[in-house]
Amino acid sequence: MSRPPSGSVRTTELRDGTRVFALRFLVKGVRERETLHERRDCDCGCGGGWTDRTARAELENVLSRVRAGVWERHTASLRKRPEPKRMPTFHEFASWWLEGKTEGFIGRRPIRANTRSDYVWRLRRHLLPFFGRYRLDEIDKDLCLEFKSLKLREAEELKAALAGGAVIRDPATNRRIQPLNLASVKKLLGTLAAILDEAIEDEHIKINPARSRRLSISAPAPARSFLEVDELVALIDAASSRDPPLLRPDGALNALGTRQRVEQLMRQGLSNEQIADQLGLARSTVGFHARRLGLEANGPYVGRRVVVATLGLSGVRASELCDLRVRHLRLHDPDGARLQIPDAKTQAGVRVVEMSPDLAAEWSAHLERLEEAHGSLDPDGWAVPNVRGGRMTRQRVAAIVRDAAREASIKLVERGRPPLPQTTPHSLRRTYISIALVANNFDVLWVMSQVGHSDSKMTMDVYAQLQQRVKRDHGKAFDALIRHARDERTDT
Repeated sequence: MSRPPSGSVRTTELRDGTRVFALRFLVKGVRERETLHERRDCDCGCGGGWTDRTARAELENVLSRVRAGVWERHTASLRKRPEPKRMPTFHEFASWWLEGKTEGFIGRRPIRANTRSDYVWRLRRHLLPFFGRYRLDEIDKDLCLEFKSLKLREAEELKAALAGGAVIRDPATNRRIQPLNLASVKKLLGTLAAILDEAIEDEHIKINPARSRRLSISAPAPARSFLEVDELVALIDAASSRDPPLLRPDGALNALGTRQRVEQLMRQGLSNEQIADQLGLARSTVGFHARRLGLEANGPYVGRRVVVATLGLSGVRASELCDLRVRHLRLHDPDGARLQIPDAKTQAGVRVVEMSPDLAAEWSAHLERLEEAHGSLDPDGWAVPNVRGGRMTRQRVAAIVRDAAREASIKLVERGRPPLPQTTPHSLRRTYISIALVANNFDVLWVMSQVGHSDSKMTMDVYAQLQQRVKRDHGKAFDALIRHARDERTDT
C-alpha cells in the first residue's frame, strides 16, 4: 500500500521584507512546487496576501486534490499588473462603488447588511483577486471572457475533486468550499457589469466590456415550491419532535439517590449542564451516570417548532425572525396578536404582521419554555435565541427547517404518502402566501402588506401557481370528453 501524499511549506524572506511560501509535495513520485507570496501586488497569479496559516491550509487543499487524483499544474496569467497611473484600478473603484451602495448615493436606497455581505464575498473571493490590479481602461472583453472561463473551469475542477473524496477548505475561514453553480457565476458577472456601468457614468471608460453577449449565462431557474396545508402541518409537528420536553422537576426529587435524580431529570429533557446546575454536581458526574444508565442527553431548547410555525404561518423572512426581540411580540389579545418587524422599506420603519390565534398560542408556549429554561424573560432578549442565548443565524434557521423536512418526509413515506419537496425558509414564505391568498379571498394587497412586498411579482407568481392547483378538475373534464367520444364510437 503506497504512502499517502505529504508535503511541506518552506518560508523565505524577500529583499522587500515580505515572505514567500513554497509548497513542496509529490505527485505520482514527481516533486512539484507552488509559490505563494505575502505581498498583495504580486504578479505570479497566486493572488497575494498569504500568511503562514493560510499557506499551510492551502497545502492541505493541494494534498487533498492530489489524493483525489485531480491536481493540475496551474500556469500564471500572461497579463501583468500595469503601472498605476491617474486612471483608478478596479480595486480602488470597486471599493468606492461598494461604499456608495452601502451609503445609498449609488442606487435607489442603501443596501441591507445581508446584501452588503454578499457583495463583499463576491469581491474579495472572486472579482478582486482577478481584476483588482488592472486599471479600469485595461479591462476588455478578452479579460472578462478569461474570468468567465476561469470560474467555470474552477467549478468543474472542484466538482471533480469533491467527487474523488477531497475536502477543500477556504484558507481564510477554514470552511468547506462548494463549487459555484451557473447562477452564482452569472451573479459575479452581473456585479462586474454593474461596477463598470458606474465607471462609464464617471467617464473613466466609454463602453462596458462586461455587457458582451458572449458573457451571458443561461442558468436554470430555481425550483420555487410551496407546501400543501397538510404538508405544512406535518412539518411543524416534525419540528416539535426535535425539541426535548422541558418539565418542572418533581417535588419529591430530593428524596431520590443521585443516579435516580439524574435519570429523572434527563427523562424530563434537561441537558447535562442544566442537571449539573440544579443538583450541584460536576458535569462529568452527570455524564458518568448518563453513560451507566444508557441515556442520551437532550440538547438545550431552541424553539424549533416556533421557528417553523412562524415561517409557515406568518411569512416572515428568516433574517427577520432572527432579528426579533421579545418586546417585538404583542400577545395580550389572541385575536389581535401581532409581530413588529423592523423594516426599512416601510415609512414608519416597522412592519406589523398579524398573527393568527394558533400562531399566538405557539408563541405563548415558546416564551413560557424560554422563561423556564433561563429563569427569566428579558424584553430585549432574542425571541428565538441560539443554544448560547445569542442571535440565531439564517443558516441555523435553514438547518432547522431542513432537519424538520427530513423527519416529516420519513413519517409521510411510512404512511404511504410522497415525501416533502425541497423545503427551505423561502419555501415556507411562499407557503404562507398561498394559504393567505386562499383564506382571504385572494386579497393580494393585504398579503403583500403582511410579507413586506413593495412589488407584487412574487405574490402574483404564487397566485399563478395556486390557480393551476385550484383548477385540478381540468383533467377530469378532459377525460370526460375522451370517454364520451369512445362511447359514441361504441354505439355506432
